[in-house]
Amino acid sequence: IISAWSKSWAAMGANQGSVCCCCPPRDEEQAVLVPPPKLQIGKRGGQVKVNSDTAGLLVSGHGVALANCVVEQDCAYWEVRVLEPGSSSRAFCGVALELNGQRLDSKIGDAQTSWAIGGDLPGGPLQKDEIIGVAFGQGNIPNLRFFRNGKEIPDTEVLRIRGEVFPAVSVCDGAELLLVFDAPSFAHEAPGRHSAIVPPRKML
Repeated sequence: IISAWSKSWAAMGANQGSVCCCCPPRDEEQAVLVPPPKLQIGKRGGQVKVNSDTAGLLVSGHGVALANCVVEQDCAYWEVRVLEPGSSSRAFCGVALELNGQRLDSKIGDAQTSWAIGGDLPGGPLQKDEIIGVAFGQGNIPNLRFFRNGKEIPDTEVLRIRGEVFPAVSVCDGAELLLVFDAPSFAHEAPGRHSAIVPPRKML
């Protein structure tokens, strides 16, 4: 009798669905299959053009372009390749607070809502075919540093930046800048503890 009862109880458990310890729950399995978010261009000026390249995001036209996520990690690094500096050499790259309206149709680098190099700012204008490295970290002093072809550019660091910032560029007069966020595509090694941006869960 006991043997028959045991078999009956085991059969009931099987019919109701037993959980195998070696198999991940369905929700976990689906979560693993979801790819991480990719960095793209978020807000941009009305005349800014963006094209995806195998190495990064190509920005041209006229105005400002912001990446679609804030820089949340302690030590972030990305690169900007200067494909064309523009006839007026007024292409800029750096970081910016969340900009809106007419600010997106202008340029970055006012040292109040955005911080950058290029044009007549310290570090000089961007030159064709050079690679600008941008290293940012809220926990570092200075918060922001720039590198030209792997070497730090003197007198361009920014000690403190308050608020959430986005990777940013601005272009005009034929300038073309390629933003590179993926570490395998970096031309130079990230400095110190810096690494490629890890997109946060909350995207712009």
